[in-house]
Amino acid sequence: MFIACSQSAKDHAVLKGSIQNVRSKTITVQNRDYTKEITINEDGTFQDTLQLVATVENYIQNFYTLTTENESVFVYLKNGYDLSIAMDESNFEETLKIQGKGAENSNYILDRIQASDILESIEPFFSSKKEIFVEKVTQIKDRFDGLVYQHKNIDEALQKGELQSNKELYEGLMMAYEQQNRIAVNTKKGAPSPAFVNYENYKGGTTSLDDLKGKYVYIDVWATWCGPCRQQIPFLQELEEKYHGKNIEFVSISTDSPAQHQAWKKMIAEKNMGGIQLFAGKDQSFVRAYEVSGIPRFILIDPDGNILDANAPRPSDRSLISLLDNLNL
Repeated sequence: MFIACSQSAKDHAVLKGSIQNVRSKTITVQNRDYTKEITINEDGTFQDTLQLVATVENYIQNFYTLTTENESVFVYLKNGYDLSIAMDESNFEETLKIQGKGAENSNYILDRIQASDILESIEPFFSSKKEIFVEKVTQIKDRFDGLVYQHKNIDEALQKGELQSNKELYEGLMMAYEQQNRIAVNTKKGAPSPAFVNYENYKGGTTSLDDLKGKYVYIDVWATWCGPCRQQIPFLQELEEKYHGKNIEFVSISTDSPAQHQAWKKMIAEKNMGGIQLFAGKDQSFVRAYEVSGIPRFILIDPDGNILDANAPRPSDRSLISLLDNLNL
């Protein structure tokens, strides 16, 4: 009988808890292969057994999301675990506590998510010397590895998987350094902007970046086939109207293939697009110099031809107006 009961316990997990100031009526347990809703009682308590899909090969499949109407949290669940969760729905992040059998894994995940904020500090280091970048990335890896070892009792598959993931993160950042360093150095604020030369102007003739010296230049790199690009057109038209007569030119550079030349002309006419409309054609040197990997891409250049922002806000982003207003156009 003892053996039978022990075996039965391994066929399911127990999830229970208590939520203060609860507004939700259910809490949902979910990952890619499993979903279950658990009723939250009027006093904020809940409890249920979960017959989870056994996952031996891929530890990621043991990650589940617990979701109420207003909040969500990641937990690590396996059959045989008995987790107890306490929280206050009005102050979720500060009050969340996970205890019980298997809780160490979920607490590791919470700490790992919080520690991930350090990744936001990596971008400025792409423009630094390689040895400085290596030191920074090594610090990040050591911090993440340290969290794994700090949580001594986590699942063996989770431990191995996270250490491997940290190794791959380190290697990925190192592989990205050369390209990102080149981009950061070549397109940093204050650097001379790469130039476009003799691009066809919709209104006739050609236009080069040097022709616009003495004015701020806001560039929209786009294409007629690009849905998100078309969505920005009305916002760009509003900007052109707002800053009409100011010391700024709004330039749209089409990256359409030469075969789409007539489609480019047709769209400009149909949508009554203003500003300076240019067609790059076969000359994609400007796009390559900025290493544009996705469009629309917006670039702001100062009157001296230097870069103000190689990834400027979109026309639909209200922060762009604040940026332009501060230039005293």
